[in-house]
Amino acid sequence: MKLRDAIAAGIAHLTQNRLRAGLSILGIFIGIASVLCMMAIGDGAKKIISDGIETLGGVDQVQLRNNYGYYRRGRWHRITERLKLEDALAIEAEVPNIRYVLPKNESYRILITSRDGRQARPVLEGVTADYARGMHWSLQEGRFISESDVTQALQVCVLGNNVATELFGETSPIGKEVKIKYRYWYASTRARVVGVMAVKGRGVNFTWSLDDVVCVPLTTHQQRISGYDYIERITIFTEKDVDKAAVIASARAVVRKKHRNKDDFVLHWVPTGGVKRLEHIQRVIKIALGSIAGFSLFVSGIGIMNICLVSVGEKTREIGLRKSVGAKRIHVFWQFLTEAVCLCFCGGILGIAGGWVAAHGMARLAVRIVPIVPEWPVVLSLHWVLIAIVFSLFMGVSFGVYPAMQASRLTPIDALRTEN
Repeated sequence: MKLRDAIAAGIAHLTQNRLRAGLSILGIFIGIASVLCMMAIGDGAKKIISDGIETLGGVDQVQLRNNYGYYRRGRWHRITERLKLEDALAIEAEVPNIRYVLPKNESYRILITSRDGRQARPVLEGVTADYARGMHWSLQEGRFISESDVTQALQVCVLGNNVATELFGETSPIGKEVKIKYRYWYASTRARVVGVMAVKGRGVNFTWSLDDVVCVPLTTHQQRISGYDYIERITIFTEKDVDKAAVIASARAVVRKKHRNKDDFVLHWVPTGGVKRLEHIQRVIKIALGSIAGFSLFVSGIGIMNICLVSVGEKTREIGLRKSVGAKRIHVFWQFLTEAVCLCFCGGILGIAGGWVAAHGMARLAVRIVPIVPEWPVVLSLHWVLIAIVFSLFMGVSFGVYPAMQASRLTPIDALRTEN
């Protein structure tokens, strides 16, 4: 008897007992599918947050913003010191390992009116010429704000895609005027449209779309629209893999030098915090889910071992007959080990497919129940697929060795003497 014949005999025995084999496969299928489903959903969540950070310029940045006050002993203490445009320029000139600095003022639900009376309430952002490059925005038509627009405080603006559609429909807004009303008691400010941004979408951390934005020169925002002489936020774009703590310390040192040795009015934010928190949650979920799935797979493995032992009992006389005509112990061993390995391997393959289908179903359900994003990506990494296959084969070998050894140790006389 050849080795390939012994393996073929083991596979043939599974096809003769389809129900029993299917029930044995089911346990492996559930364990593998549940783990892969949660890994795919978890990695998809990580991708959503990473993409959200990328829409804001990527992870190589640090943001400084004003601290307007604090509570102490039940009372609100107001801080009057503010960041200024000079601070941003000084940080860009003096802090090492940075690419550029973007100062910005931001106001919500500002009334924008076109000449024919159409209205929109977008987010108004006072920015500099590097803003589009830093935020990875591209233009659909026209141009972005230039350095001369900022230095001369020109009354120009760039519309987000949704705002352009709301105000002008399908016609091009380039060269047309809009009125910007900062507050209802403020006078309207006219601005000429010089550009329209390409579609950007909505980040996971935002309740508003990034296409509902109107950009004006920062100096125009300060001098002609809001009247504020301070900067609400300064975004520092660093070189790749630079120590963010060192950049923050250097930026604070620059601010202290220009504000009478004070920096308590400055707060900072590093965008990698959300990804790190998600990774920590994922790690906890993996440990918990892996423990549950491991127990499920262990129980399934014991069931497969029992099935293989029953198979050995059913085929005792057949084993004796094969050994009497020249089959070796290794041939019998491989025949029964093949059964266990095939059961686990089939369970693993079906578990991968089941996990993929279940992950897509859960992703669609998550979008409908909690519509924070239009689509939840399903990310099933190749290394998780390989781990599932290898683990399935490991389970088959681990729980199939003992029954296979029991079968291979039978002598022909004892096996033929046994009554099934």
